[in-house]
Amino acid sequence: MKSKDASSQEKNKLLSQLTRAAFWNVNFDKLDYLLHKKLIIERIIDYGLENDEIIMWKMYPYKDIKKVALNMENLHGEIIAYMSLVLNVKEKKFKCYGKKQWYQK
Repeated sequence: MKSKDASSQEKNKLLSQLTRAAFWNVNFDKLDYLLHKKLIIERIIDYGLENDEIIMWKMYPYKDIKKVALNMENLHGEIIAYMSLVLNVKEKKFKCYGKKQWYQK
């Protein structure tokens, strides 16, 4: 039990190192790495910096990141292409693949 608590503390410490700007509309100090896993992964994929991505891979297993990424509603084409390479899946597997993105660059 103690090792699980220690792991939770370590992951919440990693969470505190994320770029706060990616979480502009939530109370960052109330985020919990486990309870808010989907939100955190989505924000890092969509708005995070390189260091945020490194932290994400330390906090969550590959299968969790892949599941969230593949089911995201909106992603830029460039992000889909990048995540496709990182996750080793075809771009067509992304739920949002082929959808018109209203916030295109």
